[in-house]
Amino acid sequence: MRQSVFQSFHDYCRTIFKGCNSVLGSFFSALPYLLKEGASELKKEVTEQYPDPVSSRTAADLPPRTKGLIYNEIDKCTGCKECEKICPVNCIKIETDSDFDPAKLWVSVFDVDHSKCIFCGLCVEVCQPDSLFHTKKFEFTGFKTQDLLERFGRGPVSPEQKEKWLALRKLREEEALGL
Repeated sequence: MRQSVFQSFHDYCRTIFKGCNSVLGSFFSALPYLLKEGASELKKEVTEQYPDPVSSRTAADLPPRTKGLIYNEIDKCTGCKECEKICPVNCIKIETDSDFDPAKLWVSVFDVDHSKCIFCGLCVEVCQPDSLFHTKKFEFTGFKTQDLLERFGRGPVSPEQKEKWLALRKLREEEALGL
């Protein structure tokens, strides 16, 4: 019994010694930063003001293959939904309307949720009409998650557009019948 008490007391003292040694080591490594004499040699500026007026990055400073925010040229977009299918995090939402002109899809909703996007570039690679591309813009902030949602869609089909499509459909049907 005496040996086990002595052994546990020895382990206790060893643990206390290691703890004190660790605290003293940390203190002595931080001591030069606390003293004014050695602070100028050892202290380096590691925090940079944002945006730094001297070394702030512009779009021209970025590498040519930089993957910034995703942009969609909605006039080129065919609404094929390939980008939506391939996105691993489902950050792209597309809704199309083809009720009136089956030859042309109307992209009413094309939303990119940049809060989910991992900038993998798969959507840009799969885009056949080359309407999707990465911009050089890399700063995008908001107070709410909804602020990071970009909408590129054309909106719902207007009544005027529906009338145009109906008139085109009638003309095509008349031409097909030979009238």
